[in-house]
Amino acid sequence: MPQYTETGAIIISLILGAILTFLFDNVFVLTFIGFIATYIVNKENKSYLVGVQASLIFAVLNFLIGMIMVPNIPSSIAEQISFDPMNFFLGFLVTCMISVFLGFIGGFIAEKAYKRIHAEE
Repeated sequence: MPQYTETGAIIISLILGAILTFLFDNVFVLTFIGFIATYIVNKENKSYLVGVQASLIFAVLNFLIGMIMVPNIPSSIAEQISFDPMNFFLGFLVTCMISVFLGFIGGFIAEKAYKRIHAEE
């Protein structure tokens, strides 16, 4: 399996995550992104932190896209909804914390799997 730099591994995992978003739930996708980013990064930079970074970037991009895409709700309900900055900020923080945790899990599993598969190195 080819080894990539941190940036290359994160970009590749983000592309795979964008494709998998159409097929699976985001919880699985965030963990998978952390796993792939950590597994394909070169040996010197192999750490679960690469998976955390990739997962966090994907979650922030997903959050921003969710802010742009308007949900399809009836106009009578949409007229009663207003912007609440406190809930917006808390929602962003919770999204970031969940993505960091799931990226950590994926990266940790990838790091341990790589060490077990390539024990002779």
